[in-house]
Amino acid sequence: MMQITELEVWKAGIELAKSTYELSESFPAVENYGLAYQLRRTVTGIPSNVAAAASRKHGKESLRHLFRARDLIYEVESLYYLSERLGYITETELDVILETLNTSKRLLFGFIKYYKRSASYENQGPRRRSDYNHDHEDRDPEEHDPEEHDDEF
Repeated sequence: MMQITELEVWKAGIELAKSTYELSESFPAVENYGLAYQLRRTVTGIPSNVAAAASRKHGKESLRHLFRARDLIYEVESLYYLSERLGYITETELDVILETLNTSKRLLFGFIKYYKRSASYENQGPRRRSDYNHDHEDRDPEEHDPEEHDDEF
């Protein structure tokens, strides 16, 4: 089992959650049970799902948690755009939080690719040297693998 506190993807998720809590404190009081609450609740699910994935053996169950974290990161991104449009945060604040969010996103996508490769190797023979090459692009791993969908998990 992996130590979650040593995983960069988990650390980035925690940092995103911390920044979200700090930023949403300035939202209007009416949003304490609205948008601010939704942002806080959603963002805490990102590192939580990464931790749940890391606590299991490689495979479908881990991937299910990682795909959930991926879904949540997109939800958080949308909520931040809405927050800016409502005037709750400035465009500058949005840019800063999106940098933090994009760091989390890149690390999460890399982690998903790592787990997908690990899961696919569980049922294969010996690995080739080329199997260890990692692609660290800032793209959703599901975009490039149309034959594999969350529904399978």
